[in-house]
Amino acid sequence: MRRTNLGVVVVCAALVVLAAPVASASKPRTLPPGTLRGNEHRLDQYPTLALATPGQRAAAKRLLADIRTAAKRWPTVGAAAAAGFDTHTVPRPGRDLTVHFLHAENRRFSQDTHFLDPQRPEALIYANVPGWPLRLVGLMFAMPRGRHGPTPGGTITRWHTHTVCTVGNKRGLAPHPDGSCPPGATTRQGSEMMHVWLTGDLRSAFAIHAPGRELGYAHLLPAVYCGHRRGNA
Repeated sequence: MRRTNLGVVVVCAALVVLAAPVASASKPRTLPPGTLRGNEHRLDQYPTLALATPGQRAAAKRLLADIRTAAKRWPTVGAAAAAGFDTHTVPRPGRDLTVHFLHAENRRFSQDTHFLDPQRPEALIYANVPGWPLRLVGLMFAMPRGRHGPTPGGTITRWHTHTVCTVGNKRGLAPHPDGSCPPGATTRQGSEMMHVWLTGDLRSAFAIHAPGRELGYAHLLPAVYCGHRRGNA
């Protein structure tokens, strides 16, 4: 996640999301389905494909195809490291029914002016499943602080932000579990980012958080995780 800490995120296999909601007195109100950008917990998990025009849907399909092709360059953490992605935070083996995700950031790509470029993602996302080798499950794209990301696929290609604690222009850090920030830091929305998952359908590929069920259909997670049986809504 650009402008926030990158590394390992531990998630419950029953949910398989990339970030747990910050504690709050009430659940954040969900933004309308046609919203192009917003906080990760206010956007719907999946885009509403019907809201995209035929041209936007075609553009989203082309983008996804290009991302799937580019992803073949980094099938392993070793390949990612050789390409300049930071993989030093390789996760330790987790408990049963726990998935660890490694965000391998490329500092060079994070500081260039190529945005939403399949060949230059700001980070790669690998899943670490107990008993499985690390497996590439998605790519992450990010924008510089204060800039909006392009939306070639309309409401399919949405950008989300994370709540972070910042001091001046320093890189943002995740808030404490209770949602508070360290002394001297203030709460703000971090830079815009987009996850694109290597699933088999357009809707889940552009989910905000890791779509566990569909990653299971794509054999990127074991079927035991998140009830990966067809018919489970």
